[in-house]
Amino acid sequence: MKVLHIITGNDNGGGGMHVLNICKYSNNFNNILGCIGEGYLYKKAKKERVNTILFGNKINNKQVVEYINENKIDIVNFHGAKAFLIHRVLRNKIKAFTLATVHSDYRYDFMNNKIKHLLFTPLSKYGLKSFNNYMCVSNYIKNILEENNFLGDKCVVNNGINLNNIEITKTKEEIRKKYNIPENTFIFVIVARMHPVKNHSGLINAFCKFRDTVGDAKLVVVGEGELKEKLKNQVIQLKIEEDVIFTEFVENPIDIINASDISMLTSFNEGGSPPIVILESGAVKTTVISSKVGDIEKNFNDKMIFIIDNNSEEEIYKKMKEAYLKKDVIGIMGQELCKEVTSNYNIEKFCNTYYSFYKKIIEINKSKSGV
Repeated sequence: MKVLHIITGNDNGGGGMHVLNICKYSNNFNNILGCIGEGYLYKKAKKERVNTILFGNKINNKQVVEYINENKIDIVNFHGAKAFLIHRVLRNKIKAFTLATVHSDYRYDFMNNKIKHLLFTPLSKYGLKSFNNYMCVSNYIKNILEENNFLGDKCVVNNGINLNNIEITKTKEEIRKKYNIPENTFIFVIVARMHPVKNHSGLINAFCKFRDTVGDAKLVVVGEGELKEKLKNQVIQLKIEEDVIFTEFVENPIDIINASDISMLTSFNEGGSPPIVILESGAVKTTVISSKVGDIEKNFNDKMIFIIDNNSEEEIYKKMKEAYLKKDVIGIMGQELCKEVTSNYNIEKFCNTYYSFYKKIIEINKSKSGV
């Protein structure tokens, strides 16, 4: 079975990592990564020797059609808003079965820009409506599609992680030395692109209150994005620049998660279930403070992570305080999270779910056509 994945080459979020995991670790089918334009994901895929082809960065992309038909691709899996729109334009010319992997709630993908939100959200929905098959990265996403009358077959795939591929390249001591953090200082870390949906601003305000009322701590912010300068200015205005550390680009952010006491996820919305950053945190036995996103309450219990009741700054502060005061048990929680990740969110289950759905799509469509 030959599967082509279509995704923008500049993807640097969880969706791109999700696709790389399929391409790198699935053994039951042959994957080709088709990048629309160059960028972070394209370069990373080439560096990691993933079978990758570069397509031109346009919607009416005849190059994609030619590649699919000439190479006898069995399944074409489209990822992301631009890819969905490409499918809408090209679907009648493609001689392969197709599906959309839906990584996020399409209604919030462009909330960082009012003009983009008004223009691109309807286009994203228009593209997404052109499919008959949907791989949903959480039950939450599946429910969103059903509530908004997206017809077609739907399957839910949980994110997975390859624990054998987790590598600590810098020790806890090296990380603390690099960022000038004293040995006994409590560290919160957030690894996320700087986008409004991730709620960095609310976390920074909550951390400011925590630092002023509870104790000695640092907040390490790992990631890039359009909000970076705005968030740095917020930190300066709050006069906490000595305690909030913005890293530059980090090749292996798990090093910083491993060196921290608590990993933070304060998003208003997450598509993938569980979010990859929680799986990465569990892999290095670091517990998490998480907002109620996606299927989080179904995935984990309060013996593994701290769940924010609502995503207000006050509630984030309360959970930070609770975690800090439970310093003697957070290590045990990290171990429990690691056990859960190892048992239920391994890469084999992740890849097998895709394989089963691909087989189902082919078998149903062949049956309909009488083949």
